[in-house]
Parts: sequence; structure tokens; C-alpha cells
Amino acid sequence: MANVTTETFNKVDKVAHNVKDKVATGEDQLTQMTYDAGKKVGAIASDFANTAMDYTKSSREYVKANPGTGIAIAAGVGLLAGSLLTIAMRRRH
Repeated sequence: MANVTTETFNKVDKVAHNVKDKVATGEDQLTQMTYDAGKKVGAIASDFANTAMDYTKSSREYVKANPGTGIAIAAGVGLLAGSLLTIAMRRRH
């Protein structure tokens, strides 16, 4: 009877260790997936920031080279933004 109990205990112990190893592997995979996702989001954010800085730089250079056109574009954008805000405010009242 003691031999049967020892065999049963050994089988249960082996199953428990297998489950523990699988859980640890799952945690490692989850950690790696989280890390990889973070790297991808960081790369996307960095690309976006670089692109925005490039647009800002090229816009400033354009305005320095063409100040009259830059003023006209700014006035047009301001007029458009003001019109849209006026329309939005009228709908609220």
C-alpha cells in the first residue's frame, strides 16, 4: 500500500511540475509579447515625432523663403478655423 501511495504521489508531483513549467513558459511568453508591443509602439511614436519635426522644419523654411505666401496661408487657415468655430457655436445656441 505504501508503494501505491508513493507512486501516486510521484505521478501527482510530476503533473504539478509540468503545470508549473507551462505556467512559467506562458508568463515568459506574455512578458516577451508585452515587451515587443512596447518596442513597436515606441518606434511608431518616435517615427511620428520625427515626421512632425520634419514638417515643422520644412514649414518654417518655406515661410522664411516666402513670407507673403506664409502670411496668406496663415490668414486663410485662421479665417477657416474662425468660420468653423462660429458655425459650431451657433448650433449650440
